[in-house]
Amino acid sequence: MPPAYTQLAALLDEVTAAPLPIDATDAQLCVLAERSANECASMATIIHDPKALRARLAWMVTNRGISPPQITDDRQFMLRCLDAAWWRRNLRRVHGRTFEHAAIRLGFVSIRAGAYASNETVQRRMAQVQRNAKMLRAVTMQNEHGHEFTLAELAAKGVGNKAIRRGELMLRMAGCEDVATERGDVGVFVTLTCPSKYHAVLAKSGTINPNYNGATPREAQGYLTDVWKCIRAKNHRDGLHPYGFRIAEPHHDGCPHWHLLLFIAPDQVAQLCANMRAYALAEDGDEAGARKNRIKIVRIEAEKGTAAGYIAKYVGKNIDGEHVGQHLDADGNVIGADLVGDAVIAPSQRVEAWAAAWGIRQFQAVGQPPVTVWRELRRVGAEHVADAPEHVRQAWAACQRVTETDPETGEVTTLQAASFGEYIRAQGGVNMGRLYRIGVAERVELKEGRYGLAPRPVYLGVYSKDTPEAVYASTRYEWKRAAVAPAIGRPWTGVNNCTGPDPEHVAGWEAFAPDPVPVAPHSDAEWYANFDFSYFDTDECRAHYKGGW
Repeated sequence: MPPAYTQLAALLDEVTAAPLPIDATDAQLCVLAERSANECASMATIIHDPKALRARLAWMVTNRGISPPQITDDRQFMLRCLDAAWWRRNLRRVHGRTFEHAAIRLGFVSIRAGAYASNETVQRRMAQVQRNAKMLRAVTMQNEHGHEFTLAELAAKGVGNKAIRRGELMLRMAGCEDVATERGDVGVFVTLTCPSKYHAVLAKSGTINPNYNGATPREAQGYLTDVWKCIRAKNHRDGLHPYGFRIAEPHHDGCPHWHLLLFIAPDQVAQLCANMRAYALAEDGDEAGARKNRIKIVRIEAEKGTAAGYIAKYVGKNIDGEHVGQHLDADGNVIGADLVGDAVIAPSQRVEAWAAAWGIRQFQAVGQPPVTVWRELRRVGAEHVADAPEHVRQAWAACQRVTETDPETGEVTTLQAASFGEYIRAQGGVNMGRLYRIGVAERVELKEGRYGLAPRPVYLGVYSKDTPEAVYASTRYEWKRAAVAPAIGRPWTGVNNCTGPDPEHVAGWEAFAPDPVPVAPHSDAEWYANFDFSYFDTDECRAHYKGGW
């Protein structure tokens, strides 16, 4: 047999030797979750010693390829193992990553097959988003004032709304640049890439990289994180304190790379660049193309545009695709949209599916005050900060957007925009670490959750760290699920064609009761369409689970 076929056969055997079958459908995962939870429940009736039962359940969880719950409370540990929803959530995550890694290794994630993430993973993510959106629209919440909103309407008011998320990021970047201009700092734009062995597919030819080490995008992200840790430590020893933003996004084959927008004093730029180059090339720095492609540093020139504008396309590309042109790979090839049925897969959807599948944080601030305080200040009323210290009032004013609505046209005009730069100044500046002036006031309460009581932080507002006893309360509402009216009603006409019972034998209250609204019979046919229950009794399935069922 030719060596190429032998190598392919070995690769197929390796990628399919997973705790979960990589070709399992979501319906199969749901059934397996129910079955696993029932097995754990049966085990709980046999073993009564908590430590022995916990050890046995941990083995059963690990045997499915899932990490056991990282919780010390034995009861909550067991309740998770007995919960089909917990199993379903973790099986989907593990299976999704196993499937995607197999697709990467087989070359199905590339500029020529499906950039950033495989078509199947993107479709699965789109289906999940649609399920979540349907659920959010179906649930109505009510607060203590009687105001009702669907969960979808409430989610659209926060950073879960992609447009709001993108706008907040751009506002933060503009504020950071404003502070840098005031300090006289300059901006550098850095692109940090993994060594070639972390890339599964060659960009030019689209073939499998013979030097690929089998790392997942999550492991490649870990490599970049370790490199950044070394750079930070070296910068600290040299007295360098850059600040700005970091964006993680995928190459065409799913391997992540970083874009960093950093601000630093002009006389420290050379040392910063030297430190970053040294650690970026520390591993396999002598391979072909390493010095050219491993790290690229561009100094931002004011006459060519603002730093925030320079990075705007990367923000849009990784969120919703707004204000972004065509997606190009390193070779300048266009990453086009694909057709799946009647749905168009936009490149930003592929990037979002990639980040969700691998659990990679896309955006992170560097050397800036926490955005949680900024968001909490927006909830604080003006009357609560009237007697607050100057820096608290300054920070509060920086977080507010003042608008005016035309009573005739309804047009909203912004009189004063929020300023993240003023917020940074009120917090004491950049690179303050734990010395920022304002923090979030919270208390820890025992809240009843799905698995029992657990300590949960409850935000109360903000406080000044020099006077922690004074809390400036934020506005919060107590939301509960609104009552659902029973599905009954009268016919649309006064009579119907049904023969009713003899009025003499009908109770008085029943004679005037409305007729029930007919409900269509429920069918699980679509859910079970892709599932073969006999699969779990085959030798192939047993081979995937060590020790059998």
